Amino acid sequence: MTRIVPTALVLAAGVLCASGAAAQTALPSAAEAVRLVREHRTNGSVTVAETLAYAARLRPDSFRLAEIRAERRPGEDVVRVRICYWQRPPGVRALPHCGIGFVVTANPAHVEPEERFAGLGRDLQDGREAFLRGLDRELALLADPGTRTLRAVVDPYDLYDDR
Repeated sequence: MTRIVPTALVLAAGVLCASGAAAQTALPSAAEAVRLVREHRTNGSVTVAETLAYAARLRPDSFRLAEIRAERRPGEDVVRVRICYWQRPPGVRALPHCGIGFVVTANPAHVEPEERFAGLGRDLQDGREAFLRGLDRELALLADPGTRTLRAVVDPYDLYDDR
Protein backbone atom coordinates (compact mmCIF):
# COMPACT_ATOMS: atom_id res chain seq x y z
CA MET A 1 0.00 0.00 0.00
CA THR A 2 1.51 3.30 -1.07
CA ARG A 3 0.89 6.52 0.84
CA ILE A 4 0.89 9.86 -0.82
CA VAL A 5 2.26 12.57 1.45
CA PRO A 6 1.84 16.23 0.46
CA THR A 7 5.10 17.89 -0.64
CA ALA A 8 4.70 20.79 1.80
CA LEU A 9 4.62 18.36 4.72
CA VAL A 10 7.80 16.60 3.55
CA LEU A 11 9.61 19.92 3.12
CA ALA A 12 8.46 21.13 6.54
CA ALA A 13 9.69 17.93 8.17
CA GLY A 14 13.07 18.32 6.44
CA VAL A 15 13.39 21.89 7.72
CA LEU A 16 12.51 20.75 11.24
CA CYS A 17 15.18 18.05 11.11
CA ALA A 18 17.79 20.45 9.79
CA SER A 19 17.07 23.02 12.48
CA GLY A 20 16.40 20.55 15.31
CA ALA A 21 18.60 18.94 17.91
CA ALA A 22 20.92 17.45 15.31
CA ALA A 23 21.96 20.93 14.19
CA GLN A 24 22.42 22.27 17.73
CA THR A 25 25.72 21.94 19.51
CA ALA A 26 25.98 20.35 22.95
CA LEU A 27 28.70 22.83 23.97
CA PRO A 28 27.52 26.15 25.37
CA SER A 29 29.28 29.41 24.66
CA ALA A 30 31.57 30.74 27.39
CA ALA A 31 28.98 33.27 28.58
CA GLU A 32 26.22 30.64 28.57
CA ALA A 33 28.38 28.19 30.55
CA VAL A 34 29.16 30.84 33.18
CA ARG A 35 25.45 31.73 33.39
CA LEU A 36 24.50 28.06 33.84
CA VAL A 37 27.00 27.71 36.70
CA ARG A 38 25.88 30.93 38.41
CA GLU A 39 22.23 29.80 38.24
CA HIS A 40 22.96 26.16 39.20
CA ARG A 41 20.94 25.14 42.27
CA THR A 42 23.05 23.35 44.86
CA ASN A 43 21.89 20.69 47.32
CA GLY A 44 21.17 23.54 49.75
CA SER A 45 18.46 24.86 47.34
CA VAL A 46 20.34 28.08 46.62
CA THR A 47 22.27 29.08 43.52
CA VAL A 48 26.05 29.06 43.25
CA ALA A 49 26.02 32.87 42.89
CA GLU A 50 23.97 33.24 46.09
CA THR A 51 26.33 30.93 47.99
CA LEU A 52 29.43 32.83 46.83
CA ALA A 53 27.85 36.19 47.75
CA TYR A 54 26.87 34.80 51.16
CA ALA A 55 30.43 33.62 51.83
CA ALA A 56 31.88 36.98 50.75
CA ARG A 57 29.44 38.78 53.04
CA LEU A 58 30.17 36.59 56.09
CA ARG A 59 33.94 36.28 55.53
CA PRO A 60 34.90 39.72 54.09
CA ASP A 61 38.46 39.59 55.45
CA SER A 62 39.29 36.11 54.22
CA PHE A 63 37.26 35.40 51.03
CA ARG A 64 36.52 37.38 47.88
CA LEU A 65 35.34 36.23 44.47
CA ALA A 66 37.80 37.11 41.71
CA GLU A 67 36.18 35.77 38.52
CA ILE A 68 34.25 32.94 36.95
CA ARG A 69 35.70 31.83 33.63
CA ALA A 70 34.95 29.13 31.08
CA GLU A 71 37.54 27.08 29.20
CA ARG A 72 37.30 24.50 26.45
CA ARG A 73 39.86 21.78 25.99
CA PRO A 74 40.36 20.33 22.51
CA GLY A 75 38.63 17.00 22.04
CA GLU A 76 36.32 17.30 25.08
CA ASP A 77 32.54 17.31 24.83
CA VAL A 78 32.14 19.60 27.85
CA VAL A 79 33.01 23.14 28.91
CA ARG A 80 34.88 23.53 32.19
CA VAL A 81 34.01 26.54 34.32
CA ARG A 82 36.51 27.69 36.97
CA ILE A 83 35.57 29.82 39.96
CA CYS A 84 38.55 31.93 40.98
CA TYR A 85 38.69 33.56 44.40
CA TRP A 86 41.07 35.29 46.81
CA GLN A 87 41.71 33.54 50.09
CA ARG A 88 43.57 35.25 52.92
CA PRO A 89 44.42 33.81 56.31
CA PRO A 90 44.83 36.47 59.04
CA GLY A 91 48.16 38.25 58.75
CA VAL A 92 49.00 36.87 55.29
CA ARG A 93 48.79 38.43 51.84
CA ALA A 94 45.76 37.35 49.76
CA LEU A 95 46.34 34.27 47.64
CA PRO A 96 44.49 33.88 44.31
CA HIS A 97 43.19 30.39 43.62
CA CYS A 98 40.95 28.77 40.98
CA GLY A 99 40.22 25.57 42.87
CA ILE A 100 36.48 25.21 42.24
CA GLY A 101 35.51 23.69 38.92
CA PHE A 102 32.28 22.69 37.20
CA VAL A 103 31.62 20.65 34.07
CA VAL A 104 28.88 22.09 31.83
CA THR A 105 26.92 20.89 28.79
CA ALA A 106 24.12 22.79 27.05
CA ASN A 107 21.89 20.32 25.25
CA PRO A 108 20.47 19.28 27.68
CA ALA A 109 21.68 21.86 30.20
CA HIS A 110 23.69 20.04 32.87
CA VAL A 111 26.09 21.33 35.53
CA GLU A 112 28.07 19.21 37.97
CA PRO A 113 31.17 19.74 40.14
CA GLU A 114 34.47 18.42 38.78
CA GLU A 115 35.47 17.05 42.18
CA ARG A 116 32.38 15.37 43.61
CA PHE A 117 33.99 13.92 46.72
CA ALA A 118 36.71 16.40 47.72
CA GLY A 119 37.54 20.07 47.97
CA LEU A 120 35.59 23.27 47.99
CA GLY A 121 33.56 22.24 44.92
CA ARG A 122 31.95 19.48 46.99
CA ASP A 123 31.33 21.93 49.82
CA LEU A 124 29.83 24.50 47.44
CA GLN A 125 27.51 21.83 46.04
CA ASP A 126 26.40 20.93 49.58
CA GLY A 127 25.13 24.45 50.40
CA ARG A 128 26.01 27.68 52.15
CA GLU A 129 27.01 26.41 55.58
CA ALA A 130 29.06 23.53 54.19
CA PHE A 131 30.87 26.01 51.92
CA LEU A 132 31.68 28.28 54.89
CA ARG A 133 33.01 25.30 56.87
CA GLY A 134 35.11 24.31 53.84
CA LEU A 135 36.51 27.85 53.56
CA ASP A 136 37.40 27.84 57.25
CA ARG A 137 39.08 24.44 56.88
CA GLU A 138 41.10 25.65 53.87
CA LEU A 139 42.15 28.82 55.73
CA ALA A 140 43.29 26.75 58.72
CA LEU A 141 45.35 24.54 56.40
CA LEU A 142 46.91 27.61 54.74
CA ALA A 143 47.83 29.05 58.13
CA ASP A 144 49.62 25.85 59.24
CA PRO A 145 51.58 24.07 56.47
CA GLY A 146 52.48 21.20 58.82
CA THR A 147 48.81 20.34 59.21
CA ARG A 148 48.38 20.43 55.43
CA THR A 149 51.15 17.86 55.00
CA LEU A 150 49.71 15.64 57.71
CA ARG A 151 46.20 15.87 56.21
CA ALA A 152 47.54 14.91 52.77
CA VAL A 153 48.99 11.72 54.26
CA VAL A 154 46.10 10.82 56.58
CA ASP A 155 43.05 11.78 54.46
CA PRO A 156 43.00 8.65 52.27
CA TYR A 157 42.61 6.55 55.43
CA ASP A 158 40.09 8.81 57.21
CA LEU A 159 36.79 6.92 57.64
CA TYR A 160 34.88 9.97 58.86
CA ASP A 161 33.86 13.01 56.86
CA ASP A 162 34.67 16.08 58.97
CA ARG A 163 32.82 18.56 56.85
